[in-house]
Amino acid sequence: VVTGKHVGLGGSLGRDAATGRGVMVATMAALKKLNLDPKNVSAAVQGFGNVGSHAARLLSQQGIKISAIGDHTATIWNEKGISIQAALRYANENGGVLKGFTGGVEIKPSELLTADVDILVPAALQNVITEEIASNIKAKLIVEGANGPTTPEADHIFQEKNIIVVPDILANGGGVTVSYFEWVQNRCGHYWTKDEVNSKHDLSMTTAFEEVWDNAQQYKTTMRLGAYITALKKVELGIKAKGVY
Repeated sequence: VVTGKHVGLGGSLGRDAATGRGVMVATMAALKKLNLDPKNVSAAVQGFGNVGSHAARLLSQQGIKISAIGDHTATIWNEKGISIQAALRYANENGGVLKGFTGGVEIKPSELLTADVDILVPAALQNVITEEIASNIKAKLIVEGANGPTTPEADHIFQEKNIIVVPDILANGGGVTVSYFEWVQNRCGHYWTKDEVNSKHDLSMTTAFEEVWDNAQQYKTTMRLGAYITALKKVELGIKAKGVY
């Protein structure tokens, strides 16, 4: 089974932006729980590749001010908000990178992680949020677009600071969700419109978020552990339903 195929070869519409879209859906769900208006919050997005660029674009479309973006070539800060469309156009015309983009001032990569924003979206590399970085983070909501961006030591700091972390296994699950949809479409020989894919994606991600949030609240723990609890409950239910043979 191969997913992420070209649409002409049986791929699914919406797959290219699915991971970033999942980050957006998870962020919006978290803001709703926190009673925060998207139009009154700001965000920093580390990474401007497939995940980060789509996440920044979709978050911006929801009214969230994107104050910082960055890739491996440049990190940009603009307190008034960065035009993500302008950044996307620039990157598209300049080898896919942000180096030279003039939509803000260039800052150090580490300064993006500790920027004065409400939401931090690490969507680039593993283990970038260390204990030292975590101690200086100002964001109150972290949505992990990358795989494993937070070290265990940093996680402890976040618990002490009451910073909510939407973990990678939930937040960046949009991509594999639409890969599953691609497999389903291949199996049945019927292909959905982009709107249908996005609608099913958003419902799946929102449902998963609600389950994880509820378990985290019930067991008075973090959303990361809440995600593990949610998964183990599904395994337990399957074992009980199947019986022992």
